[in-house]
Amino acid sequence: METTRSQRWRERRSRFVDDLEVIDPNAYAVDVIDYPAARAFIAEHHYLPTYPAAQVAVGLFAARPRPVLAGVAVFAVPSTGAVVTAHSGLATAAQGCVLARLLLLDSVPQNGESFFVARALRLLRRERPAIEAVVSFSDPSAGHIGRVYAALSSAYRGRTAERLVLMAGRRTVSDRTLSKIRGSERGHGGAIDQLVALGLPPPAVGEEPPAWLARLRRERHLVARRRPGLFTYCFELTRHARRAGRPLPRLTYPKILPEVAPTLPFET
Repeated sequence: METTRSQRWRERRSRFVDDLEVIDPNAYAVDVIDYPAARAFIAEHHYLPTYPAAQVAVGLFAARPRPVLAGVAVFAVPSTGAVVTAHSGLATAAQGCVLARLLLLDSVPQNGESFFVARALRLLRRERPAIEAVVSFSDPSAGHIGRVYAALSSAYRGRTAERLVLMAGRRTVSDRTLSKIRGSERGHGGAIDQLVALGLPPPAVGEEPPAWLARLRRERHLVARRRPGLFTYCFELTRHARRAGRPLPRLTYPKILPEVAPTLPFET
């Protein structure tokens, strides 16, 4: 699916805006927002309603007639440090982060994404000057190819490997949620509650979390499915990051192929 329209979301439903109207920079403002505001906005509108381990959250505001939140970008801690080092070339994970959520409402005109992300990256550098690179992934199964990242000259690193995911009905359960439960890590109780909220049966009295997960798979409440690889991008925000990234691939920007045409969105 190659389109001149931008995919947007409202109340977790996919919508599109055409190119008949281009964003007026004077009509919008961009600023750092607190986590509760970002979390509530994402829960209401994004197809991935869970909130990541945020480092900085930035909001896009329609400035007239009064400021109204119309978009959110969340820069977050990656699932593993290797996400940053492998795709940026930087020495430590602390020098980078991931753009874990990017959401604009359908009321924002064309070019809103590039306007917003460019300014959000500047605010990220102001708030967290130690961060020199931002890695972002686009999921072709949700219709995303990363056109906004290409428009902002982000380095395209290629596709991640096809992966096996566990799904509860039509919703994907994140690897981090599963690892918390398997290892009985801090926060595993909340992770269990997330799965129960999806309609899965709760653990039996005395049932250990890893045994509960195994039972869910055995009884096919959780079903393994293969998902296509993600398109991977890296924003190199400093001269040092650009030097660090030189040995890494900088490939031609992708197009969605028939085998990865979008399906219904999934939740992590």
